[in-house]
Amino acid sequence: MKLMTASTHSQKPGRNDPCHCGSGLKYKKCCCDKDRAQESAVRAINPASVRLGMEQMMGKIGKLVESKNMSIEDLNAHFAGRSIDDINDEYEDLGGHSDKEKAQDMVYAALEESNPKKRKKIIDEAMALYPHLPDAWIVMAEDSANTAVEALSYFERAVAAGEQDLGEKFFKENEGHFWGMTETRPYMRAKAYLADTLWGLGREEEAIAQYQDCLRLNPNDNQGVRDVLVSYLLIQNDLDGAEKILSRYKEDFGAQHAFNTALFLFKKHGPESKKATKQITEAIAGNAHVPKYLLSKIKIPTMTPDSYSPGSKEEAIIYVDEAMRAWKETPGALAWLMQCQ
Repeated sequence: MKLMTASTHSQKPGRNDPCHCGSGLKYKKCCCDKDRAQESAVRAINPASVRLGMEQMMGKIGKLVESKNMSIEDLNAHFAGRSIDDINDEYEDLGGHSDKEKAQDMVYAALEESNPKKRKKIIDEAMALYPHLPDAWIVMAEDSANTAVEALSYFERAVAAGEQDLGEKFFKENEGHFWGMTETRPYMRAKAYLADTLWGLGREEEAIAQYQDCLRLNPNDNQGVRDVLVSYLLIQNDLDGAEKILSRYKEDFGAQHAFNTALFLFKKHGPESKKATKQITEAIAGNAHVPKYLLSKIKIPTMTPDSYSPGSKEEAIIYVDEAMRAWKETPGALAWLMQCQ
């Protein structure tokens, strides 16, 4: 079960620690610049590392801003023209990091470590320092779970860890603003993994409830769970539920929203519906690859792409991977799609 892409780097020493190469020099005077250049090259081709790297950097900037009590104007002036390495150095020099911050940074390092033994060592150390780390349980699921049932256990513990970490008061005060707050992201990731695993195990109503809770906590839906959720609701024939989400995000564009809307209109109004026909025509114009995969004219690849651009094959593959069942289980839908091409 591959959950996050790892690079080839283990946890780095601090800038003032002895360099790992054994030169006897401090890390900042020896291999620091070389390691950073290599990390940049890895991140340039690794979308998962880029996203997590940005998240980690946002947390560091937030800590610096808090420590200096900056206004927006001060923030812009302070960070203007500064490199990521400069910010990393300032964050490290700041010191006074909490056990949670240190442990989460260790987890970020583990997520970039490709060696399972080294990754486990980092995770064990992080958990010993601060046990309520959703991302740590996610890494353990990747490394240790051999079945979906085993993975489910890890993801349940990841969600529980996030709830313990954030606390009941935090949930009440910040509902609707999750994901925008960096500290909530490990928890939100855990919920998405839990929902996906529950669905795969046939616990479909529980999976839908998890995704709906993600939207409650984060209506902006930076994770993009709404498209998966609509497909699941269409499979369940919950047209009212699907319509609510499609209406809430009616300004969306892209294959997921366009084809889900077309299927919803077909299920609600039938193949003679002018609205449904207009919608499917527009959806096909936006991505002509989707019908080819839905109608099995082209085989769906085993691996789902990490990213896509509008109208691309990758976008089609991602959508069909999650929505094929909804189309197949809707009587007449694929025949209608073939007719509308």
